[in-house]
Amino acid sequence: MDTKIKSLFIVFLLIITCFICGCAEQKIKENDDEIIITYDSNTINSRFGFMHPDDYQDMTDLGIFWQRPHPGPFIWGEIETSPGNFDWSGTDKEVQNSQNYGVNIIATIWPFADWDQEKCHTQNTSSNQLIFPELGNYRQKPCDMDAYENFVINLVERYDGDGIDDMPGLIVPIKYWEVSNEPSMQEDWLVFFIGSAEDYLDIMYQTYQGIKNADDEAIVVQGGMAGVMEEMTKFWADVFDLGGSSYFEIANIHSINSESQAINAPEFKQFLEEEEINKSFWITEVELNFMDKETPNESNFFITSIVSAFANGAGKIFLPGMVKTKESSSENMDNKEKQYYMLKTLVEKIDYFDDVEKLADGQYKLSVEDNLVYVIWGNNNPPEEISGQIKITDIYGKESIMDIKELTSSESPVFIELIN
Repeated sequence: MDTKIKSLFIVFLLIITCFICGCAEQKIKENDDEIIITYDSNTINSRFGFMHPDDYQDMTDLGIFWQRPHPGPFIWGEIETSPGNFDWSGTDKEVQNSQNYGVNIIATIWPFADWDQEKCHTQNTSSNQLIFPELGNYRQKPCDMDAYENFVINLVERYDGDGIDDMPGLIVPIKYWEVSNEPSMQEDWLVFFIGSAEDYLDIMYQTYQGIKNADDEAIVVQGGMAGVMEEMTKFWADVFDLGGSSYFEIANIHSINSESQAINAPEFKQFLEEEEINKSFWITEVELNFMDKETPNESNFFITSIVSAFANGAGKIFLPGMVKTKESSSENMDNKEKQYYMLKTLVEKIDYFDDVEKLADGQYKLSVEDNLVYVIWGNNNPPEEISGQIKITDIYGKESIMDIKELTSSESPVFIELIN
């Protein structure tokens, strides 16, 4: 058999095998010990992710198998260092580190290369003070849009997992690509893009074309909207009025210390409806300031805001990376420990849910892999549809068994599961 044909046949068999069993394995070395890492493709359906995880082992122990590197290494000028010369070392390292633990990536593509930008733009006057200097000193629409699209094609092709021109040893492909980040943020040092809605639309179009030309199964994600303030919605409304909603499949909102009771999910859903955009959405940046407060109700907000966001349509939620610190009783936990164990409880109880329904204020029902999980809070009586023996789990994962009639209402959320 011809060597090339034989190689293609082996790749085909590997792809079919992974498709059938839904998993793949690879061996890595850690402290001179050989560890077998298994990738379960079903983790694509997980509802939780981290931005810039601190520790992959802690992350996967927690049950988190998505990450969004921010800003990440998928930067035009960092990869294509000069026209036609590609350095994949940074992106390969990111992908390898992630796939060592079976973690999926949503990758942000940054359309900036100083060698391109200097052809038609003036350098930003405060470039030495800009956030994320690796993004470059200009941050405007590419001068050579065809060259930029060629970069996108090469980038997506390397990590699409089709066996053609892939990164050596690729097991966990990248199938979700974000078109830049917060392009409406054009203030002082916090600059992710400089230009008009029309300029960004051109970037969206060219990026979308490049992604789909390389991998027609890839999913394009809107560059995150930096909150629901008027200056942010105005920029995106202009982009959408120009037809921008045609160039992504998943909408994207951020929530940084927002006053929203559901981390901007209902407000963003309403905005999309007003723009007549019928697409699912993710919340790819969530930062909450409640953990600086000591009142129990504020701590409960970690649970209530996330459950409410899912009920308002959020498909995935990405939080800052967390690590396990020490074992403590709930009475002795510091704020970081509380946040860790609340997230652990959320992941264990509601991740991979198929459907979520709001029954009443503070009453939600989730279908999780053929199981029903109720989340209630706010001195609510349990839903009338629940009867008999139940398992109760508090926000820190402590479980108890009781009859539903014994349950006393509380401001603190509880997770209720039926016992057959």
